[in-house]
Amino acid sequence: MAKEKLPNWKQENFYGGYSDDKFLGIKNSFRYAKGVEIRKNPKSLTLAYDTDKDTSTTIDSVVYAMVTINSTGDIIAFGGNGKIWRKTAGAGAWALVYTDTGSAKILNGFEYNDYLYWFTADKVHRIAVSSIDADWSGTVTEDYKTFTNANANAHPAIEYANKMYVGDGSFLAELDSLMVWTANKIILFADEEIRAITFGGAMMRLFTRKSNLIDYGAKYYWNGTDEAYNERVIISETIHTAISEGGADYVIAGKIPHLYLSSGYDWVDLMALPGVADNQSCSFAPNAIDYFNNLLTFGSAEAGTNSMGRGAWTFGKLNKNYPNSLNFDYPTSNDNATDTINCIHQSNGVLYIGWKNASTYGIDIVNTAKYRLTGELHSRIMYGSDVGNVKDIGSIRTGFGAIAAGEKIEIFLKKNEGSWSVTSELDIDYDTVADRSVYGKEKDVAANIGDFNMLETKIILTAGTSQLTTPELMELNISFDNDILKGD
Repeated sequence: MAKEKLPNWKQENFYGGYSDDKFLGIKNSFRYAKGVEIRKNPKSLTLAYDTDKDTSTTIDSVVYAMVTINSTGDIIAFGGNGKIWRKTAGAGAWALVYTDTGSAKILNGFEYNDYLYWFTADKVHRIAVSSIDADWSGTVTEDYKTFTNANANAHPAIEYANKMYVGDGSFLAELDSLMVWTANKIILFADEEIRAITFGGAMMRLFTRKSNLIDYGAKYYWNGTDEAYNERVIISETIHTAISEGGADYVIAGKIPHLYLSSGYDWVDLMALPGVADNQSCSFAPNAIDYFNNLLTFGSAEAGTNSMGRGAWTFGKLNKNYPNSLNFDYPTSNDNATDTINCIHQSNGVLYIGWKNASTYGIDIVNTAKYRLTGELHSRIMYGSDVGNVKDIGSIRTGFGAIAAGEKIEIFLKKNEGSWSVTSELDIDYDTVADRSVYGKEKDVAANIGDFNMLETKIILTAGTSQLTTPELMELNISFDNDILKGD
Protein backbone atom coordinates (compact mmCIF):
# COMPACT_ATOMS: atom_id res chain seq x y z
CA MET A 1 0.00 0.00 0.00
CA ALA A 2 1.29 3.48 -0.87
CA LYS A 3 0.66 6.66 1.06
CA GLU A 4 -0.02 9.79 -0.91
CA LYS A 5 -1.18 13.26 -0.14
CA LEU A 6 -4.83 13.79 -1.12
CA PRO A 7 -5.16 17.04 -3.10
CA ASN A 8 -7.07 19.90 -1.53
CA TRP A 9 -10.78 20.10 -2.30
CA LYS A 10 -11.52 23.60 -3.53
CA GLN A 11 -14.94 25.05 -4.33
CA GLU A 12 -14.38 28.37 -6.04
CA ASN A 13 -16.84 28.37 -8.95
CA PHE A 14 -20.53 27.61 -8.67
CA TYR A 15 -21.93 28.16 -12.15
CA GLY A 16 -22.23 24.44 -13.03
CA GLY A 17 -25.71 24.23 -11.52
CA TYR A 18 -27.58 21.15 -10.38
CA SER A 19 -26.01 17.79 -11.07
CA ASP A 20 -27.91 14.68 -12.16
CA ASP A 21 -25.90 12.58 -9.70
CA LYS A 22 -24.71 12.87 -6.11
CA PHE A 23 -21.16 11.89 -7.07
CA LEU A 24 -20.70 12.98 -10.69
CA GLY A 25 -21.50 16.12 -12.61
CA ILE A 26 -20.13 18.71 -14.95
CA LYS A 27 -17.37 20.89 -13.59
CA ASN A 28 -18.53 23.23 -10.80
CA SER A 29 -21.92 21.55 -10.43
CA PHE A 30 -23.55 20.82 -7.09
CA ARG A 31 -26.05 18.46 -5.52
CA TYR A 32 -28.61 20.97 -4.20
CA ALA A 33 -29.20 24.71 -3.96
CA LYS A 34 -31.99 27.05 -2.97
CA GLY A 35 -32.22 30.80 -3.19
CA VAL A 36 -28.66 31.49 -4.35
CA GLU A 37 -27.25 33.27 -7.40
CA ILE A 38 -24.70 31.24 -9.38
CA ARG A 39 -24.37 32.97 -12.78
CA LYS A 40 -24.00 36.75 -12.50
CA ASN A 41 -20.60 36.44 -10.87
CA PRO A 42 -19.53 32.91 -11.81
CA LYS A 43 -16.49 33.00 -9.51
CA SER A 44 -18.57 33.60 -6.38
CA LEU A 45 -21.75 32.60 -4.57
CA THR A 46 -24.31 35.18 -3.45
CA LEU A 47 -27.98 35.24 -2.51
CA ALA A 48 -30.69 35.37 -5.17
CA TYR A 49 -33.31 38.09 -5.15
CA ASP A 50 -36.26 37.63 -2.83
CA THR A 51 -39.80 36.65 -3.75
CA ASP A 52 -42.55 38.79 -2.22
CA LYS A 53 -46.26 38.12 -2.21
CA ASP A 54 -47.74 40.76 -4.51
CA THR A 55 -51.32 40.12 -3.41
CA SER A 56 -53.09 40.14 -0.05
CA THR A 57 -56.47 38.40 0.02
CA THR A 58 -57.43 39.80 -3.40
CA ILE A 59 -56.49 36.61 -5.18
CA ASP A 60 -58.82 33.89 -3.91
CA SER A 61 -58.25 31.20 -6.52
CA VAL A 62 -55.59 29.42 -8.52
CA VAL A 63 -54.16 31.72 -11.20
CA TYR A 64 -53.95 29.69 -14.40
CA ALA A 65 -52.75 32.38 -16.79
CA MET A 66 -51.53 35.97 -17.05
CA VAL A 67 -51.42 38.29 -20.05
CA THR A 68 -49.66 41.65 -20.44
CA ILE A 69 -51.57 44.09 -22.65
CA ASN A 70 -49.20 45.35 -25.31
CA SER A 71 -50.41 48.95 -25.48
CA THR A 72 -50.79 49.70 -21.76
CA GLY A 73 -48.63 47.26 -19.83
CA ASP A 74 -51.68 46.18 -17.81
CA ILE A 75 -51.24 42.68 -16.42
CA ILE A 76 -54.39 40.55 -16.42
CA ALA A 77 -54.60 37.41 -14.25
CA PHE A 78 -57.21 34.69 -14.80
CA GLY A 79 -58.52 32.52 -11.96
CA GLY A 80 -59.93 29.07 -11.51
CA ASN A 81 -63.15 30.56 -10.10
CA GLY A 82 -63.90 32.70 -13.15
CA LYS A 83 -62.44 35.86 -11.64
CA ILE A 84 -60.21 38.24 -13.57
CA TRP A 85 -57.77 40.61 -11.86
CA ARG A 86 -55.88 43.61 -13.22
CA LYS A 87 -52.59 45.26 -12.24
CA THR A 88 -52.72 48.64 -13.95
CA ALA A 89 -49.65 49.32 -16.10
CA GLY A 90 -47.84 46.63 -14.12
CA ALA A 91 -47.84 48.83 -11.00
CA GLY A 92 -49.90 49.24 -7.84
CA ALA A 93 -52.29 46.71 -6.36
CA TRP A 94 -54.16 43.90 -8.05
CA ALA A 95 -57.90 44.61 -8.37
CA LEU A 96 -60.82 42.36 -9.25
CA VAL A 97 -62.31 43.72 -12.48
CA TYR A 98 -64.61 40.98 -13.72
CA THR A 99 -66.14 37.63 -12.84
CA ASP A 100 -67.12 35.29 -15.63
CA THR A 101 -70.73 34.19 -15.47
CA GLY A 102 -70.96 30.75 -13.92
CA SER A 103 -67.56 31.19 -12.24
CA ALA A 104 -66.05 28.78 -14.74
CA LYS A 105 -62.35 27.98 -14.54
CA ILE A 106 -60.37 30.19 -16.92
CA LEU A 107 -57.57 28.12 -18.43
CA ASN A 108 -55.77 30.72 -20.53
CA GLY A 109 -55.87 34.20 -22.02
CA PHE A 110 -54.50 35.77 -25.20
CA GLU A 111 -54.40 39.20 -26.83
CA TYR A 112 -55.23 39.22 -30.55
CA ASN A 113 -56.31 41.98 -32.97
CA ASP A 114 -57.17 44.58 -30.29
CA TYR A 115 -59.15 42.16 -28.15
CA LEU A 116 -58.31 40.26 -25.01
CA TYR A 117 -59.63 36.69 -25.16
CA TRP A 118 -59.98 34.18 -22.37
CA PHE A 119 -60.87 30.54 -22.54
CA THR A 120 -62.96 28.38 -20.24
CA ALA A 121 -63.34 24.69 -20.98
CA ASP A 122 -66.07 25.08 -23.62
CA LYS A 123 -66.21 28.80 -24.46
CA VAL A 124 -64.20 31.71 -25.82
CA HIS A 125 -64.87 35.14 -24.26
CA ARG A 126 -63.49 38.59 -25.05
CA ILE A 127 -63.31 42.32 -24.35
CA ALA A 128 -61.92 45.11 -26.52
CA VAL A 129 -58.53 46.25 -25.26
CA SER A 130 -59.82 49.83 -25.38
CA SER A 131 -62.51 48.88 -22.84
CA ILE A 132 -60.11 47.50 -20.24
CA ASP A 133 -60.33 49.90 -17.31
CA ALA A 134 -60.88 49.87 -13.55
CA ASP A 135 -64.28 48.20 -13.74
CA TRP A 136 -64.36 46.88 -17.32
CA SER A 137 -67.20 49.23 -18.13
CA GLY A 138 -66.95 48.33 -21.81
CA THR A 139 -68.85 45.47 -23.36
CA VAL A 140 -67.65 42.00 -22.40
CA THR A 141 -68.76 39.31 -24.81
CA GLU A 142 -69.12 36.04 -22.98
CA ASP A 143 -69.62 32.80 -24.92
CA TYR A 144 -68.32 34.50 -28.05
CA LYS A 145 -67.27 31.20 -29.61
CA THR A 146 -67.62 27.55 -28.60
CA PHE A 147 -65.00 24.82 -28.29
CA THR A 148 -66.13 21.47 -29.63
CA ASN A 149 -64.08 19.22 -27.34
CA ALA A 150 -64.44 21.43 -24.23
CA ASN A 151 -61.05 20.35 -22.94
CA ALA A 152 -60.83 21.12 -19.23
CA ASN A 153 -57.03 20.95 -18.88
CA ALA A 154 -55.42 23.33 -21.36
CA HIS A 155 -56.15 25.81 -24.13
CA PRO A 156 -52.72 26.93 -25.38
CA ALA A 157 -52.84 29.75 -27.93
CA ILE A 158 -50.60 31.33 -30.57
CA GLU A 159 -50.90 33.94 -33.31
CA TYR A 160 -49.70 32.97 -36.78
CA ALA A 161 -50.33 34.65 -40.14
CA ASN A 162 -52.71 37.13 -38.47
CA LYS A 163 -54.86 34.32 -37.12
CA MET A 164 -55.32 33.06 -33.56
CA TYR A 165 -54.99 29.34 -32.97
CA VAL A 166 -56.16 27.64 -29.77
CA GLY A 167 -55.70 24.04 -28.69
CA ASP A 168 -58.82 22.18 -27.60
CA GLY A 169 -58.01 18.59 -26.79
CA SER A 170 -57.34 16.89 -30.13
CA PHE A 171 -58.64 19.86 -32.14
CA LEU A 172 -56.81 23.00 -33.17
CA ALA A 173 -59.30 25.85 -33.44
CA GLU A 174 -58.78 28.93 -35.63
CA LEU A 175 -60.09 32.51 -35.40
CA ASP A 176 -59.17 34.56 -38.45
CA SER A 177 -58.93 38.34 -38.86
CA LEU A 178 -62.55 38.47 -40.09
CA MET A 179 -63.64 36.79 -36.85
CA VAL A 180 -64.54 33.55 -38.60
CA TRP A 181 -64.25 30.66 -36.13
CA THR A 182 -63.33 27.13 -37.15
CA ALA A 183 -63.42 24.87 -34.09
CA ASN A 184 -61.71 21.93 -35.83
CA LYS A 185 -59.26 23.53 -38.24
CA ILE A 186 -57.07 20.47 -37.92
CA ILE A 187 -57.81 17.24 -36.06
CA LEU A 188 -55.21 15.16 -34.23
CA PHE A 189 -55.45 11.69 -32.68
CA ALA A 190 -58.67 11.61 -30.67
CA ASP A 191 -57.14 10.40 -27.40
CA GLU A 192 -54.57 13.22 -27.23
CA GLU A 193 -54.76 16.78 -25.92
CA ILE A 194 -52.67 19.75 -27.05
CA ARG A 195 -50.46 21.04 -24.22
CA ALA A 196 -48.32 23.61 -26.03
CA ILE A 197 -48.06 25.35 -29.40
CA THR A 198 -44.86 26.88 -30.77
CA PHE A 199 -43.66 28.13 -34.12
CA GLY A 200 -40.38 28.20 -36.00
CA GLY A 201 -39.25 28.21 -39.60
CA ALA A 202 -42.34 27.50 -41.70
CA MET A 203 -44.08 25.15 -39.30
CA MET A 204 -46.35 25.35 -36.29
CA ARG A 205 -45.50 22.72 -33.70
CA LEU A 206 -48.15 21.12 -31.49
CA PHE A 207 -47.10 19.12 -28.43
CA THR A 208 -49.65 16.63 -27.10
CA ARG A 209 -50.11 14.03 -24.38
CA LYS A 210 -52.67 11.34 -23.61
CA SER A 211 -52.67 12.13 -19.89
CA ASN A 212 -50.24 12.83 -17.06
CA LEU A 213 -50.52 9.18 -15.98
CA ILE A 214 -48.64 7.54 -18.83
CA ASP A 215 -45.44 8.33 -20.69
CA TYR A 216 -46.77 8.93 -24.16
CA GLY A 217 -46.85 12.10 -26.23
CA ALA A 218 -46.46 13.43 -29.75
CA LYS A 219 -45.13 16.39 -31.68
CA TYR A 220 -47.13 17.51 -34.72
CA TYR A 221 -45.99 19.77 -37.54
CA TRP A 222 -48.43 21.90 -39.51
CA ASN A 223 -47.72 24.59 -42.10
CA GLY A 224 -50.88 26.57 -41.40
CA THR A 225 -52.43 26.00 -44.83
CA ASP A 226 -52.87 22.28 -45.50
CA GLU A 227 -56.15 20.63 -44.53
CA ALA A 228 -54.39 18.22 -42.14
CA TYR A 229 -51.21 18.19 -40.10
CA ASN A 230 -48.06 17.56 -42.10
CA GLU A 231 -46.20 15.18 -39.80
CA ARG A 232 -46.47 13.42 -36.45
CA VAL A 233 -43.53 12.30 -34.32
CA ILE A 234 -44.20 9.99 -31.38
CA ILE A 235 -42.48 10.89 -28.10
CA SER A 236 -42.22 8.29 -25.36
CA GLU A 237 -42.90 10.83 -22.61
CA THR A 238 -45.97 12.63 -21.36
CA ILE A 239 -45.70 16.28 -22.41
CA HIS A 240 -46.24 18.90 -19.71
CA THR A 241 -45.31 22.16 -21.39
CA ALA A 242 -43.03 23.66 -24.04
CA ILE A 243 -41.70 27.04 -25.19
CA SER A 244 -39.85 28.07 -28.33
CA GLU A 245 -36.14 28.84 -28.34
CA GLY A 246 -35.14 30.14 -31.75
CA GLY A 247 -35.91 27.38 -34.21
CA ALA A 248 -36.03 24.78 -31.43
CA ASP A 249 -38.20 24.17 -28.35
CA TYR A 250 -37.55 23.57 -24.69
CA VAL A 251 -39.89 20.80 -23.52
CA ILE A 252 -40.62 19.48 -20.04
CA ALA A 253 -41.80 15.89 -20.32
CA GLY A 254 -42.04 12.62 -18.40
CA LYS A 255 -43.75 11.36 -15.25
CA ILE A 256 -40.26 11.60 -13.81
CA PRO A 257 -39.63 14.86 -15.65
CA HIS A 258 -36.67 15.74 -17.82
CA LEU A 259 -35.86 18.94 -19.64
CA TYR A 260 -35.45 18.37 -23.39
CA LEU A 261 -34.41 20.42 -26.38
CA SER A 262 -36.45 19.49 -29.44
CA SER A 263 -35.35 20.52 -32.92
CA GLY A 264 -36.61 18.74 -36.02
CA TYR A 265 -36.23 15.02 -35.38
CA ASP A 266 -33.65 15.62 -32.63
CA TRP A 267 -34.85 15.08 -29.08
CA VAL A 268 -31.97 15.99 -26.77
CA ASP A 269 -32.22 15.02 -23.10
CA LEU A 270 -30.64 18.00 -21.34
CA MET A 271 -31.08 16.69 -17.81
CA ALA A 272 -33.37 15.06 -15.29
CA LEU A 273 -35.16 17.51 -13.04
CA PRO A 274 -34.16 16.87 -9.41
CA GLY A 275 -36.20 15.79 -6.43
CA VAL A 276 -38.35 13.13 -8.11
CA ALA A 277 -37.57 9.56 -7.05
CA ASP A 278 -38.18 6.48 -9.20
CA ASN A 279 -41.48 5.75 -7.45
CA GLN A 280 -42.70 9.37 -7.62
CA SER A 281 -44.05 11.75 -10.25
CA CYS A 282 -44.16 15.46 -10.98
CA SER A 283 -46.30 17.37 -13.48
CA PHE A 284 -46.07 20.94 -14.72
CA ALA A 285 -48.84 23.34 -15.70
CA PRO A 286 -48.97 24.42 -19.37
CA ASN A 287 -48.54 28.12 -18.49
CA ALA A 288 -45.81 27.62 -15.88
CA ILE A 289 -42.99 28.48 -18.30
CA ASP A 290 -41.48 31.71 -19.64
CA TYR A 291 -38.16 33.56 -19.93
CA PHE A 292 -36.71 35.85 -17.26
CA ASN A 293 -33.35 37.62 -17.49
CA ASN A 294 -32.68 35.66 -20.70
CA LEU A 295 -33.03 32.37 -18.82
CA LEU A 296 -35.63 29.66 -19.32
CA THR A 297 -37.85 29.88 -16.24
CA PHE A 298 -40.42 27.31 -15.14
CA GLY A 299 -42.54 26.65 -12.07
CA SER A 300 -42.57 23.47 -10.05
CA ALA A 301 -45.00 21.86 -9.67
CA GLU A 302 -48.61 21.43 -10.74
CA ALA A 303 -49.09 18.06 -9.04
CA GLY A 304 -47.32 14.91 -7.94
CA THR A 305 -45.54 13.43 -4.95
CA ASN A 306 -41.94 14.63 -4.97
CA SER A 307 -39.42 16.82 -3.18
CA MET A 308 -38.69 19.20 -6.03
CA GLY A 309 -38.42 22.77 -4.75
CA ARG A 310 -41.60 24.78 -5.19
CA GLY A 311 -41.19 28.09 -6.98
CA ALA A 312 -39.37 29.27 -10.10
CA TRP A 313 -36.37 27.39 -11.52
CA THR A 314 -34.02 28.73 -14.18
CA PHE A 315 -31.98 27.07 -16.92
CA GLY A 316 -29.41 28.63 -19.21
CA LYS A 317 -26.35 30.85 -19.09
CA LEU A 318 -25.63 34.58 -19.06
CA ASN A 319 -22.33 34.32 -20.91
CA LYS A 320 -21.26 32.18 -23.87
CA ASN A 321 -18.09 31.20 -22.00
CA TYR A 322 -20.03 29.14 -19.44
CA PRO A 323 -22.27 26.07 -19.71
CA ASN A 324 -26.04 25.98 -19.44
CA SER A 325 -27.01 25.17 -15.88
CA LEU A 326 -30.09 24.51 -13.74
CA ASN A 327 -30.75 26.39 -10.51
CA PHE A 328 -33.57 26.82 -7.98
CA ASP A 329 -33.37 30.59 -7.63
CA TYR A 330 -36.82 31.68 -6.48
CA PRO A 331 -38.79 29.66 -3.92
CA THR A 332 -42.30 31.02 -3.37
CA SER A 333 -42.82 33.59 -0.64
CA ASN A 334 -44.82 30.86 1.11
CA ASP A 335 -41.77 28.57 0.81
CA ASN A 336 -43.74 25.41 1.42
CA ALA A 337 -43.01 21.95 0.01
CA THR A 338 -46.70 21.50 -0.86
CA ASP A 339 -47.12 24.73 -2.87
CA THR A 340 -48.30 24.20 -6.44
CA ILE A 341 -47.38 26.51 -9.31
CA ASN A 342 -49.82 27.00 -12.18
CA CYS A 343 -48.49 30.11 -13.87
CA ILE A 344 -45.15 31.84 -14.55
CA HIS A 345 -45.23 35.22 -16.32
CA GLN A 346 -42.56 37.77 -17.14
CA SER A 347 -43.71 41.32 -17.75
CA ASN A 348 -41.50 44.38 -18.25
CA GLY A 349 -38.55 42.70 -16.54
CA VAL A 350 -40.54 41.48 -13.53
CA LEU A 351 -41.24 37.79 -12.87
CA TYR A 352 -44.67 36.82 -11.53
CA ILE A 353 -45.34 33.42 -9.94
CA GLY A 354 -48.89 32.21 -9.33
CA TRP A 355 -49.10 29.67 -6.50
CA LYS A 356 -51.55 27.77 -4.33
CA ASN A 357 -51.30 26.00 -1.00
CA ALA A 358 -54.51 24.26 0.10
CA SER A 359 -57.00 27.18 0.26
CA THR A 360 -54.33 29.91 0.23
CA TYR A 361 -53.45 31.60 -3.05
CA GLY A 362 -51.04 34.24 -4.19
CA ILE A 363 -49.05 35.91 -6.93
CA ASP A 364 -45.40 36.50 -6.07
CA ILE A 365 -42.96 38.86 -7.70
CA VAL A 366 -39.19 38.58 -7.76
CA ASN A 367 -38.16 41.71 -5.87
CA THR A 368 -34.85 42.95 -7.27
CA ALA A 369 -34.61 45.54 -4.48
CA LYS A 370 -33.75 42.95 -1.84
CA TYR A 371 -32.19 39.52 -1.38
CA ARG A 372 -33.52 36.33 0.14
CA LEU A 373 -33.08 36.16 3.87
CA THR A 374 -31.09 32.93 3.54
CA GLY A 375 -29.90 30.67 0.76
CA GLU A 376 -27.88 27.48 0.66
CA LEU A 377 -25.80 25.24 -1.57
CA HIS A 378 -24.80 21.59 -1.04
CA SER A 379 -21.80 20.08 -2.77
CA ARG A 380 -21.63 16.74 -4.50
CA ILE A 381 -20.00 13.92 -2.52
CA MET A 382 -16.22 13.88 -2.43
CA TYR A 383 -14.20 10.81 -1.49
CA GLY A 384 -10.89 11.17 -3.29
CA SER A 385 -9.91 8.16 -5.35
CA ASP A 386 -10.94 5.51 -2.80
CA VAL A 387 -14.15 5.39 -0.79
CA GLY A 388 -12.74 2.72 1.52
CA ASN A 389 -9.94 4.87 2.93
CA VAL A 390 -10.61 6.82 6.10
CA LYS A 391 -9.75 10.51 5.79
CA ASP A 392 -9.29 13.46 8.09
CA ILE A 393 -9.50 17.22 7.56
CA GLY A 394 -6.39 19.28 8.13
CA SER A 395 -7.95 22.72 7.68
CA ILE A 396 -10.95 24.59 6.30
CA ARG A 397 -10.24 27.94 4.64
CA THR A 398 -12.63 30.47 3.14
CA GLY A 399 -12.26 33.56 0.98
CA PHE A 400 -15.05 36.13 0.83
CA GLY A 401 -15.97 39.75 0.29
CA ALA A 402 -16.03 42.06 3.28
CA ILE A 403 -19.00 41.21 5.50
CA ALA A 404 -21.63 43.94 5.93
CA ALA A 405 -23.92 44.48 8.90
CA GLY A 406 -26.20 41.50 9.47
CA GLU A 407 -24.45 39.22 6.98
CA LYS A 408 -23.25 35.72 7.77
CA ILE A 409 -21.63 32.75 6.02
CA GLU A 410 -21.79 29.29 7.61
CA ILE A 411 -20.04 26.09 6.54
CA PHE A 412 -21.51 22.73 7.58
CA LEU A 413 -20.17 19.25 6.84
CA LYS A 414 -21.71 15.82 6.40
CA LYS A 415 -19.83 12.54 6.44
CA ASN A 416 -20.72 9.21 4.86
CA GLU A 417 -24.17 10.35 3.72
CA GLY A 418 -25.32 10.79 7.32
CA SER A 419 -26.70 13.95 8.88
CA TRP A 420 -25.35 17.46 8.66
CA SER A 421 -23.24 18.62 11.57
CA VAL A 422 -25.48 20.30 14.15
CA THR A 423 -23.17 23.28 14.52
CA SER A 424 -21.22 24.92 11.73
CA GLU A 425 -17.59 23.93 11.25
CA LEU A 426 -16.74 27.50 10.35
CA ASP A 427 -18.71 30.72 10.22
CA ILE A 428 -18.08 34.30 9.23
CA ASP A 429 -20.40 36.64 11.10
CA TYR A 430 -20.61 40.44 11.17
CA ASP A 431 -21.56 40.19 14.83
CA THR A 432 -18.05 38.82 15.44
CA VAL A 433 -15.89 41.94 15.37
CA ALA A 434 -12.82 40.03 14.20
CA ASP A 435 -14.71 38.92 11.06
CA ARG A 436 -15.21 42.49 9.84
CA SER A 437 -12.92 43.98 7.20
CA VAL A 438 -11.17 40.67 6.57
CA TYR A 439 -11.30 38.57 3.43
CA GLY A 440 -10.45 35.10 4.65
CA LYS A 441 -10.91 32.84 7.65
CA GLU A 442 -9.48 29.43 8.50
CA LYS A 443 -10.12 26.59 10.91
CA ASP A 444 -7.01 24.44 11.33
CA VAL A 445 -8.08 22.15 14.17
CA ALA A 446 -9.85 18.82 13.88
CA ALA A 447 -13.30 18.98 12.30
CA ASN A 448 -16.31 18.35 14.50
CA ILE A 449 -17.40 15.43 12.32
CA GLY A 450 -14.15 13.50 12.88
CA ASP A 451 -12.79 10.98 10.35
CA PHE A 452 -14.79 10.13 7.26
CA ASN A 453 -14.84 8.17 4.02
CA MET A 454 -17.12 10.50 2.05
CA LEU A 455 -17.62 14.22 2.60
CA GLU A 456 -20.17 16.89 1.64
CA THR A 457 -20.31 20.61 2.35
CA LYS A 458 -23.29 22.89 2.93
CA ILE A 459 -22.89 26.65 2.56
CA ILE A 460 -25.56 28.87 4.13
CA LEU A 461 -25.65 32.59 3.35
CA THR A 462 -27.61 35.13 5.42
CA ALA A 463 -28.53 38.56 4.05
CA GLY A 464 -27.55 41.85 5.62
CA THR A 465 -29.75 44.39 7.36
CA SER A 466 -33.26 44.55 5.86
CA GLN A 467 -32.08 42.07 3.21
CA LEU A 468 -30.47 44.91 1.26
CA THR A 469 -27.03 43.30 0.94
CA THR A 470 -25.71 39.81 0.31
CA PRO A 471 -22.54 38.08 1.51
CA GLU A 472 -20.23 36.87 -1.24
CA LEU A 473 -18.26 33.65 -0.89
CA MET A 474 -15.41 33.26 -3.38
CA GLU A 475 -13.68 30.15 -2.11
CA LEU A 476 -14.05 27.18 0.21
CA ASN A 477 -10.86 25.14 0.48
CA ILE A 478 -10.59 21.92 2.48
CA SER A 479 -7.14 20.38 2.96
CA PHE A 480 -6.51 16.88 4.27
CA ASP A 481 -3.78 15.39 6.43
CA ASN A 482 -0.60 14.28 4.75
CA ASP A 483 -0.91 10.57 5.45
CA ILE A 484 -3.99 9.53 3.53
CA LEU A 485 -3.80 5.83 2.75
CA LYS A 486 -4.66 4.99 -0.82
CA GLY A 487 -5.17 1.59 -2.41
CA ASP A 488 -2.57 0.02 -4.69
